[in-house]
Amino acid sequence: MINPGTTPGSGLTRKRPGLPLLASLPSRELSALLTRSGGSPSQAASAAAKVLRHTFRVRPEGLDSPWDQALLRDLGVGAWAHPALLALDARCSLTIAERAPALDGSERLLLATLDGNYVETVLIPAPNRTTVCVSSQVGCARACSFCETGVNGLTRQLDAGEIVDQLRIARLVWGDRLPAIQNVVFMGMGEPFDNLTEVAKATQLLTDDNAFALSRSRVTVSTVGVADKIGPFFESCKAELAVSLNAATDEKRGRIMPVNQRFPLQTLFAELEQHLPRGRRVLFEYVLIGGFNDSPEDARELAKLSARVRSRVNVIPMNPGPDPTLSTPSKSSLDEFVAILVELGVTTLVRRPRGRDVGGACGQLAALRRSR
Repeated sequence: MINPGTTPGSGLTRKRPGLPLLASLPSRELSALLTRSGGSPSQAASAAAKVLRHTFRVRPEGLDSPWDQALLRDLGVGAWAHPALLALDARCSLTIAERAPALDGSERLLLATLDGNYVETVLIPAPNRTTVCVSSQVGCARACSFCETGVNGLTRQLDAGEIVDQLRIARLVWGDRLPAIQNVVFMGMGEPFDNLTEVAKATQLLTDDNAFALSRSRVTVSTVGVADKIGPFFESCKAELAVSLNAATDEKRGRIMPVNQRFPLQTLFAELEQHLPRGRRVLFEYVLIGGFNDSPEDARELAKLSARVRSRVNVIPMNPGPDPTLSTPSKSSLDEFVAILVELGVTTLVRRPRGRDVGGACGQLAALRRSR
């Protein structure tokens, strides 16, 4: 069932000046901006902390509230910083076009950008926490066979503020419901590594104690395996890494993931072995496709491959997608596949479908189609 958004932040006709987004500036960048505006480094850092706390923690519901001088004075921000802050837009850059609650308690949000594009965000409650799945691009250029997002290609990148604002709206929609929002995963529309600069800024705000105050271990960025960005990811992002693997041989992976032609498995794992920080581990996502990559031999090959780096494996039964030749695995093949991995010592999780009835499950986000 699709319901129109009725919370603050809804509506598609709001217009405003094209000011830079405050939500696109991590603390360090905001402090540098305020230093250039006349404050000392310590004054700038203090003012930036006050602004971030007010915007993202004290009044997270104020999505449509612009700055004014009276508010800045009330926050204790000196007049020297007012011109620079008034030149930033503190309001949310997204509006709710549609809300789609699923039978399992999750909810898909179709969000409109100021330039008339659409992205999707999903709220996923679990027994102990609620996760927000955010998008990093409008569309995607990677064209994986099992994923709806790539069918229409890439429209544009999202700003860091547009990524952060997905969480702001999600918190407003979720309200005081339990369990509280504690996790953010970059597993929505788009390939995060193709927009790494903005994704890095977003992760810095998500983990900033003055902004969203999430632990780095509760923020996960997923890539299809853009191997040459693995080093820069660990240098710039305050987040854990997930790699969408989906096959343990180049022959099979190349059939469903075009990225494998440029970055075959040997290249991908060489980069992981070189750059994975000591003590960290990778989450390998494995979309299990019936009759394609779900055999006992596939499981043994996956166990051997994943053992090359410290890792866990998340097995994801495929959801209905754009390629009718790919099918959901049977329960027996799923159970056997997981049992083999566990027997071979692989730390294995199974991601059960969430939000499938409203098109919010893994591989189903396709805002461009829905907007039409």
